[in-house]
Amino acid sequence: MGGRNKALIPFKNITLIENAIQAIKPQVDEIIISANRDFLYLNKLGFPVIEDQISNQGPLLGIVSAAAHVKTRNVVVTPCDVINIPKNYVQELIFALETTQSDIAIAKTNDRAQHLNCAFKVEIVHALKRTIAQGTLKVSDWQSKLKTSYVEFDGDPNHTLKNINEPRDFSDVYIG
Repeated sequence: MGGRNKALIPFKNITLIENAIQAIKPQVDEIIISANRDFLYLNKLGFPVIEDQISNQGPLLGIVSAAAHVKTRNVVVTPCDVINIPKNYVQELIFALETTQSDIAIAKTNDRAQHLNCAFKVEIVHALKRTIAQGTLKVSDWQSKLKTSYVEFDGDPNHTLKNINEPRDFSDVYIG
């Protein structure tokens, strides 16, 4: 996005992060925002904003930073640039996590893992810290070391949990 903070890009008369919050808020007990910039704007959204412990090192550092503030036994993650989050997103991920006794449940769409759309047990954060200390910063590398279950989300296979990465991604978005 040309160096712009994707969280603040306009989408459906709000920002991408506000869109994600609207989708997730009815499904969770608390929301914590992980960020490495634009704190003034993000703080105005009314949720705790946790700065990455080390900036610009990828999403795993943000997950560790935010998870330290979670008061529930499970953590659900979704990036701010994901749209069309299903109404049963959290319910299905937590159900899979608990019924399979997995460490992590990862969303899938169109038979493709959506690694940053996941739920995990808060106690695995300590193992994640060790993984990062050993130099692993890639989300899928961390997840490959865990007992994993996958949750396939139905819907339009091209737009459910669609990640907005480039300006052209807005041109083929279903906004229904």
